[in-house]
Amino acid sequence: MHVTLIFPGIALPGFDSFNKKRTVDANFIDHGLASLSASAKARGHTVDLIDLRTLQNWSHFREEVRSRNTAVWGITSWSLHYPDVVRAVRILKEEKEQAVVIVGGVHATIQTSQVAANSLIDHIITQEGEITFVELLNALEDGKRIDRILIGEGPVLDEIPWVDRDLFDMRGELATPMVPGLPTPFITTNAGRGCPFKCNFCQPAERAVFGNRVKMRSAHNVVEELRYLKDRFHFRSWMAHDDLFFINHRWSREFCAAYKAAGFTEPFVCQMRVDLMCRYPDVVKQMAEAGLAWAMIGFESGSQRILDMFQKETTVAENIKAAEICREYGIKIWANVMFGAPTETPAEVLETVRMVWKIKPDHLSSSYFTPTPGSGMADEVEKKGLTIVDPFNSACRTPNEAKMKDIDYEWLNKAIALAYEGGSEERLLALAQLPMYTKETLCGLR
Repeated sequence: MHVTLIFPGIALPGFDSFNKKRTVDANFIDHGLASLSASAKARGHTVDLIDLRTLQNWSHFREEVRSRNTAVWGITSWSLHYPDVVRAVRILKEEKEQAVVIVGGVHATIQTSQVAANSLIDHIITQEGEITFVELLNALEDGKRIDRILIGEGPVLDEIPWVDRDLFDMRGELATPMVPGLPTPFITTNAGRGCPFKCNFCQPAERAVFGNRVKMRSAHNVVEELRYLKDRFHFRSWMAHDDLFFINHRWSREFCAAYKAAGFTEPFVCQMRVDLMCRYPDVVKQMAEAGLAWAMIGFESGSQRILDMFQKETTVAENIKAAEICREYGIKIWANVMFGAPTETPAEVLETVRMVWKIKPDHLSSSYFTPTPGSGMADEVEKKGLTIVDPFNSACRTPNEAKMKDIDYEWLNKAIALAYEGGSEERLLALAQLPMYTKETLCGLR
């Protein structure tokens, strides 16, 4: 059977952006769709892709749909992209009334009832899709009836094929490293799935998708894929696209040893947690010696109260110590920091600015607190009566538009600017004297 997959990732970069804008959202491949494609091809199906980022507009999408004789269509759904998923499904059914439309992904998992309410969607796959998607294709090919909503069976990661990079035009990813200064060609890969931590700006949405445990490919499997990618693309740097690559100190030690034994010296970047870095500085050192060039770290806040509210299970002291460990071993710091949490006071915002000044990151990635659908904090925002500006577009963490109506973003932007610029205590004190949304608090609650 032939299936056409659709990647609806235009919410941020827009149409006609792939390989044309130097942003992550405009160039990265989607590993979820690429993994589905690899699994389907391994079972004899054929697959092609419509990547909305490569098209001019919705009329162009309609033309692409008309040009295909495809009977079965698969669409991934992030919350941020869901309005575009809905529009794509509508156009599909307008052009091909008998088309079988399958929707899976994060939003289909955490908002299943909302997706199921769309009668134009024929099948919904929640959780992980590689096994269940192929079973659904087989059943459709055989003319069998099958349930509309299917709970995906989680695969053993070493037992499924490596992702199908032929599905996407790789030129964009190869030319656009995630972080500045890394040599090209550049590629991304995934070593595992899931996260055991409780950060409630993310959880329990991720556990809904991947379950309550972490699954890692074997270090050997990851290194073998890197060998293959080296032979094919001659990459000179890469990124582990896992939510948390340094998650198991034993696995990390094994990977570093295998990576070096295979002769790799290519620099890489990955996500890390400050408490694990402080607990295992020797592993951080080993990763640096293997090639870790950048650590992407969720410092989040300089206020311990805010970290505790986020259920981050880290401390401000660990934030500072982890940065010191990076400096000691020559690892550059990509600092993820969040501003504008519910109940966050001006004083706590300024604590975060001071923390950034102490960390002195090589790259500061600031974001507005974002009530991500399916997260504990989104439930908390709703419970406290704070108003989300847009349930879909507000799911993007970038600090370029309001997320909630109850926050003084004008004042917040002044604080964020100081975090980037550096400054003195006098400048912070001057900022603290400016008018704010309320006298007691910046972020909407007394």
